[in-house]
Amino acid sequence: MTAALLIIDIQNDFLPPNGSLAVSAGDEIINPVIQLARDPKWACVVMTKDWHSRDHISFARNHNLPDFSQFTYESPLHDGQSQSATLWPVHCVQDTVGSEVPEAITEAFERLDVPHTIVNKGYLSDREYYSGFNDIWEDHHTELNDFLKAQKTTEVYVVGLALDYCVKNTAISASKLGYHTTILQNYTRAIAPELIPQLKQELSIHGIALE
Repeated sequence: MTAALLIIDIQNDFLPPNGSLAVSAGDEIINPVIQLARDPKWACVVMTKDWHSRDHISFARNHNLPDFSQFTYESPLHDGQSQSATLWPVHCVQDTVGSEVPEAITEAFERLDVPHTIVNKGYLSDREYYSGFNDIWEDHHTELNDFLKAQKTTEVYVVGLALDYCVKNTAISASKLGYHTTILQNYTRAIAPELIPQLKQELSIHGIALE
């Protein structure tokens, strides 16, 4: 198998102590992920980034609601389709410090000897994104799948932030697309770690390994 490493959303706004949507202990995975990315087993490495406009639909402020309010999204393309979700604090706004990847990761990434690329997601303001492959409606697709196919990838390993949101959903998308998919749990952190047992069940349904 040809294996790819997917590094999901390790950005300043998701990192303590100052991130606007910091994942507890998220900073603990920075150095381990750097070391992991250097493993010669990878045929390619991809980093994803949340890359939101200030008017993004997922920001509670843009609905005059408190952060972490529950909300129902309506599909921008298909009448009658809706999804319940959480509204978030403003985070990862394009070209802000919060949207940046820590310098240590960026420097290590740029020095990789294998094909590597950065994939931005969440830049369409009218829809939420968790997966690195697509929006929640699976209508808009990033270039991630095309890049992996160009590298003849058959297997993906997913790490980063947060385990129970963007890591999980990227893994589910990868599995649906036919990749043999594994999440490396020690290289992730969750927003709600107490729900990991339920998460394991959901991943198992999709044929995703959690190691």
